[in-house]
Amino acid sequence: MSADNYSEKDSIRLTGRLVLRTFGQRSKSEHLGVYLVTDQGDYLIRPTGANPFMNNPLMKLAGKTITAEGYIVDYVFLARSWQEGEEDPRPDAAI
Repeated sequence: MSADNYSEKDSIRLTGRLVLRTFGQRSKSEHLGVYLVTDQGDYLIRPTGANPFMNNPLMKLAGKTITAEGYIVDYVFLARSWQEGEEDPRPDAAI
């Protein structure tokens, strides 16, 4: 999956929450993966160009909402950039 094969026009923007889930359960590749959970679906996410076998820098943002720009290859969202989103305040939270 080379980032060189995709241009800026292929880029999409997704907003969702980062969650940790087991990837490749009951296989030699089993590990804790970072998923972007969106209205459009759930995607394993990692930065473009990052080694898939090393720690994912997005892991520290688990539980937070982000907006990421990148592209999808199969089930993986390769993020070129991301920004931590602000939580939507609930109107009834002050009650």
